Amino acid sequence: MSRPLKIFMRGKRVGLLQAVLHRMGYPMQDQNGLFGVHTRDAVKDIQKQRGLKPTGELDDALFQLLQLGTAPQVTDQGSTTTAAAPLPEPGCDQEQFDALVRLLLRKGVIEAGELEAEMSRACPALPPCCDTTT
Repeated sequence: MSRPLKIFMRGKRVGLLQAVLHRMGYPMQDQNGLFGVHTRDAVKDIQKQRGLKPTGELDDALFQLLQLGTAPQVTDQGSTTTAAAPLPEPGCDQEQFDALVRLLLRKGVIEAGELEAEMSRACPALPPCCDTTT
């Protein structure tokens, strides 16, 4: 078991924590890899949401829950939601894939030009379940 992460600590684990917090919607204005006040405040917020004592220190158990996506998430409006259950195993459902691409385009995560450029790149052989040539 490693030491809890807390204010002013540095390192790869702190950088990973910040990336997870950023994906959850928390603004990360601290230097990458430095557990600063913004990182601490995000951890405190998550602890409060889970009914834990808001110490601002992150132990291994809570860190693993955050990495699995089971901790509460902050929405753009500042309200909180609980993360959905883990995603199902990857599949080859074309309808879901198309919906995902439309969502990414609409949210501005990717642009149409980027998608076209990526699609024109040579791609590795597809697994048998995804092979559309048969």
